[in-house]
Amino acid sequence: MQNFETVKLLWEVAEKYKPSKDVYPSGFYEFDRVMDGGLRDGELVVIFGPTASGKTTFAQLLSKNMDRVGVPSLWFSYECNPWYLREKFKGMGCDSGLLAYSPTDLISNSIGFIKAEIQEAVLSHGCKVVFLDHLHYLIPLEQSRNSSLLIGGVVRSIKRMAIETGVIICLIAHTKKIYQDEELDLSSIRDSSLIAQEADYVSLIERIKKKKKMLEAILGSEWTNFTKISLAKNRRTGKMIFMKFSFKDNQLFPITEKYEEQ
Repeated sequence: MQNFETVKLLWEVAEKYKPSKDVYPSGFYEFDRVMDGGLRDGELVVIFGPTASGKTTFAQLLSKNMDRVGVPSLWFSYECNPWYLREKFKGMGCDSGLLAYSPTDLISNSIGFIKAEIQEAVLSHGCKVVFLDHLHYLIPLEQSRNSSLLIGGVVRSIKRMAIETGVIICLIAHTKKIYQDEELDLSSIRDSSLIAQEADYVSLIERIKKKKKMLEAILGSEWTNFTKISLAKNRRTGKMIFMKFSFKDNQLFPITEKYEEQ
């Protein structure tokens, strides 16, 4: 006969899974407000947007903001050479005292390697936030054209890893091919809807286009130096919000005093 002693009232079982009281503000007040204070251990944040929209810049600002409150971060910079990543941080006014760490050698893109490096960073340096730049470097090349289930499985492993190591993982991802005037949303994430489903928060980064009249008057790019960042998924409170920023000196600066909820 099956032993039912391990089955208890939900109210009792829930206590076993009580989240940590530690909250780590992102440094963007309005985002933190709708996230009930900030980020927590074991959470997965997906940052996505088109190429050159400012995804890595936004992630670096999160890292810089964490540093201000004494929270170390760990970077797996597969896309950007660590030298250039450091130079971008220097362009943001950061110096060698920045509490941002990196594996000495990115010898693997396997979940096992990443987990081992996170565990070392937590034990040796107290790292609490991990940045993976970006998702498609973690997909085996010979399997990169397989179904979205493979990619969803990798993201689920990353979410599980965040819980097991007690860190916050920020995962950078790209959009699928975007057509002119197409509105971006959670379905715009490249390859798999499971990416957004596994995330606790999803931040959508997109450059703002010039208005048509301005385009006619100004030669060159159709894009402005303004960026819109939307909290497109918020598992904690369900509240959605966006902020607009100007891009200057390798940083993003809020340009609106009033933040509009969607």
